[in-house]
Amino acid sequence: MTIEKVSFRDFARGEISGDFLILIDKKSKKEKGLFIDKKYSNDFIDFLKIREQREIERKRKALLDFVGEFGDGKEYVNKSHNEIKAKKYE
Repeated sequence: MTIEKVSFRDFARGEISGDFLILIDKKSKKEKGLFIDKKYSNDFIDFLKIREQREIERKRKALLDFVGEFGDGKEYVNKSHNEIKAKKYE
């Protein structure tokens, strides 16, 4: 597995020399994107899904601490904070 920094222009020309390429703007020297080789794409997508799920759980836990949990809380897993607050004040 190789990680290299390549200008965006070189990447557009087809210069792919690594498994992970960090695309850089030559003028501003800022990172503009990331290229991932196909053989790592599924693993990377799975990693991002797990990370996103952890973030959702963290936000939900913080929200339930603020709003207050009703019963076991399972019926509120996929609801927005407005729906949960509306249910609390019914």
